[in-house]
Amino acid sequence: MEQNNQNVQPPAQSVPPVQSVPPAQPVPPQQPYYYPAPPVVQEPPFTTGKRELIFGLLIMVCSLLLCNFTLFGGFNLGFALSAMACMACSVGYLRAAGRRLDGYGIALLALSAIICAGFARSDDGFVKFVLTCFVLLAFNLALCRMAGQNLRPSAGISSLLDPFRAVGLGVGKLSPAFRGLGRTFREGGPTVKKGGAVLVGLLVALPLMGILIPLLMSADAAFDGLLNLLPDFELSELVITAIFGAMLTCFLYTRGAALEHTPKAENKAAESKTVSHLTINTVLGAVCLVYLVYLFSQLAYFVGGFSGILPDGFTAAEYARRGFFEMAWLCVIDLSVMALAVAMVTKQEGKAPLVTRLLCLFIGLVTVFLVVTASAKMGLYISCYGLTRLRVLTEVIMVFLGIATAVVSLWLFAPKLPYMKVVLLLALSMGAITLWADVDTVVAAYNVSAYQSGALQKVDVSYLSRLGDGAVPYIARLAEDDNSAVAEAAQRVLENREPTVQDFRQWNYADWIADAWLSEDD
Repeated sequence: MEQNNQNVQPPAQSVPPVQSVPPAQPVPPQQPYYYPAPPVVQEPPFTTGKRELIFGLLIMVCSLLLCNFTLFGGFNLGFALSAMACMACSVGYLRAAGRRLDGYGIALLALSAIICAGFARSDDGFVKFVLTCFVLLAFNLALCRMAGQNLRPSAGISSLLDPFRAVGLGVGKLSPAFRGLGRTFREGGPTVKKGGAVLVGLLVALPLMGILIPLLMSADAAFDGLLNLLPDFELSELVITAIFGAMLTCFLYTRGAALEHTPKAENKAAESKTVSHLTINTVLGAVCLVYLVYLFSQLAYFVGGFSGILPDGFTAAEYARRGFFEMAWLCVIDLSVMALAVAMVTKQEGKAPLVTRLLCLFIGLVTVFLVVTASAKMGLYISCYGLTRLRVLTEVIMVFLGIATAVVSLWLFAPKLPYMKVVLLLALSMGAITLWADVDTVVAAYNVSAYQSGALQKVDVSYLSRLGDGAVPYIARLAEDDNSAVAEAAQRVLENREPTVQDFRQWNYADWIADAWLSEDD
């Protein structure tokens, strides 16, 4: 029994079944969390009323005319009329809104208008291009002052940055300006309904006129002759005019509306780090010492320009050219040194120290002396060889730099003098005089008169032939000269020139006078 008990095996333990492990699932990539974008705050639309609607319509018409007259007529009568019309629209809109101009703004507008009118006087493309830049600067500055959007004191050089604010408003405020127009049209007031009816009528009338006018021209010779006086328009011209006119309309309308509806800006004085007056005076003293030594070493060279005697080893051309480039570089450097010194020096009671101002005054007087000397030497050069376009423009620049330096020198001891106003008005005035006098006319008139009076030994007919139409009346005088060679050369020049047939967009006085002389010569 015991043996049997010993053979008894313990009951087998139950083994749990093996559980199948499911395969690992791929972990989805964690998605980045995007923070919600801040809400876009739209600038509220400008308030738009009857005044804005009239301004928009007028500026659209003037912009289309300006683009067409300029692109297909050049900077001549058409440009002058349409540019002054655009200027009048912008000024009239701000004035209707209650904005007024001070004396400085009125002077800027008046000189800008005089220069624009001068585009119908001359055919000098280079001078017109330069003066267009000046007019854009002056006119936008006047608008900023009229609307109270000038950020900087008008007496300082930093005021020349304000016109760019007007340009920036014209580009950056398109959305509120045109959303204001859209809201006005959606509200549909009585004025909008009347304007919309007129606009629809014009759109319907345009294709109808396109059918009727050609039929009437074919039916009646008098009507055909009347319409032929107008410039010929092609489809491509109309498309180009519409594209550029629409772009200009958007800019000019937005600029006017933004200047009116943008909150007025406060004048901000420019903040600059100051430097010890000892440092500034040391620099100025070193510059003055160099100029003093230079003046003594070159005294005979400079004074020769006033005596009318050429130094040994120089021709008149070399003598004048050397003096001009010296003058130009020295004026730029000296004006920069004076302005930086006064701007950076530590002020005492709001003014630069007396020693600093005296040193700057010496630099200014040296600069004026160099300008006057260079101008005198250029006069010697002109008396020997006559006038050219470059010599005339050089003299104009000399006069401007000399007066500008004198004004800045005076400002050193009269800090209330608005020197930047004087300099800008001077530049516009001299530009207007240069344009209305017409450089080509001045050159031809002087050379021919000096030659016929005996002041010049010879006259360069070939050079006169390369001038604009302003020289034609004086070349015609040479065609009757006693010197047969000069007369024959002038006659050949006149024979090679033909009267220019042009519409009113391309008309200017110089071309008109030249055509009259050429017609008489034929």
